[in-house]
Amino acid sequence: MINSSIRFTVAAGFAASIAALPSLAQSLTGNVGSAGVSKGEQSVEGRLGFDEDGNAASRIHYDNAFTDWYQLRLIGAFSKADGEDWDVSGLTLENWVQWSEEASDNSRFNGGLRFAYTFAQDDGPDEVGLRLTVTDKFAGDWEWRSNVKADTEAGDGSEGGVDLEVRGQISRALEVSALGTHDWRLGVEVFSELGNSRDIPGFNEQAHQIGPVVKVGWDNGVFIQSAVRVGITDGADDSMAKLFVGREF
Repeated sequence: MINSSIRFTVAAGFAASIAALPSLAQSLTGNVGSAGVSKGEQSVEGRLGFDEDGNAASRIHYDNAFTDWYQLRLIGAFSKADGEDWDVSGLTLENWVQWSEEASDNSRFNGGLRFAYTFAQDDGPDEVGLRLTVTDKFAGDWEWRSNVKADTEAGDGSEGGVDLEVRGQISRALEVSALGTHDWRLGVEVFSELGNSRDIPGFNEQAHQIGPVVKVGWDNGVFIQSAVRVGITDGADDSMAKLFVGREF
């Protein structure tokens, strides 16, 4: 069992790494994902993101937790280059497995793995992905999340190697009441695309972004998340914005 002082030290170190570790990610609809799975919980979600060049991406999710440790997510992804029409970019089957659970007194932590397979459209290669997710509440109203992603192409046209990415987020519950809810969180998130394992570029050529994130939830299960990130390395997009809207039931 991890006591609160140790967990606070870990979280503080994580926050310091966010500040010191230039981080980005070109994903317009990506999230620093949770590791928690609750049997019987279902949700639907729509995501939309834009970058400074007018490119856009969207996703539609359906989630179903069949047990206390296994959840299935179905994702339809769409993309739109500036000045062009929307196209379907892929269909993903994502399997969540929770291997560690945080206790009701916030001791321990939530740990999970996600295994994803994306069926690409047109003649492009499919994609296989693995993500390690860790989340932990500490010091009352605080929570930190960390994700490590590894993706590789599969099938005809695959280029080989593994694309590596790290994501982090730290947030705090706000003592405010607005728009009919008390469930508000404010935080900062970091997305870092490190490159392909065949040839990892130098730090400044990698894609690193950082920015604020706001989360809101209502008693009827509706939730909203919004964030803005800015690039802090030459290999990153200058800026992006995203909006997620969903409902748990």
